Amino acid sequence: MKKFIKLFIPPILLPSFIKKFYHPLIYKNKFNYDNSLYNRGAFINRSIIKLSSKNNRNFNLKYLEIGCEYNQIFNTIPLEKGMKIGVDPERGGTHRQTSDDFFKNNNTKFDLIFIDGLHTYEQCQKDVINSLNFLNEGGIILLHDMLPQNSYEEKNHRSGDVWKVAVELQLSKNIEFKIANVDCGVGIIKPQPNHKYFKNDKLLHSKYNDFISDYFKDLQIVSCEEAFKFIDKD
Repeated sequence: MKKFIKLFIPPILLPSFIKKFYHPLIYKNKFNYDNSLYNRGAFINRSIIKLSSKNNRNFNLKYLEIGCEYNQIFNTIPLEKGMKIGVDPERGGTHRQTSDDFFKNNNTKFDLIFIDGLHTYEQCQKDVINSLNFLNEGGIILLHDMLPQNSYEEKNHRSGDVWKVAVELQLSKNIEFKIANVDCGVGIIKPQPNHKYFKNDKLLHSKYNDFISDYFKDLQIVSCEEAFKFIDKD
């Protein structure tokens, strides 16, 4: 029925047209992503290769994905079914529950965790802290949507305000962290021994303008090539 109704609506009035042509006029991008052929999947698979090469593990890894949606990423992970877990309360993955409920009852430790769940500061913060507690030594955590280009992207579900977690990670103890400047910002976390996540309560009420004026310049934002080297580094 919706497709039929669309036949009688001028294209200029369709939401997709409005978003494509009018939003850029209203919401100016504050920076640009690198012109690259890579997306978040490339960094996940690069991490799998790196972790598998350690101690000749032969892809015998434990992978966790938080926020699977339609399995766009989950189904591309080249691990056997028993080695990968996907958590989403609505669709996709292997576990139909919230990440909070999953971690509450989880006893498994993972080598690689990809976080792309609810895009709010508070929830992403909890997902990162829980992931740090269930990560094997030498493991890697990846996050999506770290770098909203404008205030609209921060407000909608695409990126939200998870950039605040990036600020906290940058200032945490014994946590190596960089952001690949591609695909909405792909965060890469490599925790070291005796790491500690530091919360910053004043970020709760910070807005997008604060992100650009006070925090953006201090983040470790790198090219895809630099991000690959960071993943590969022992």
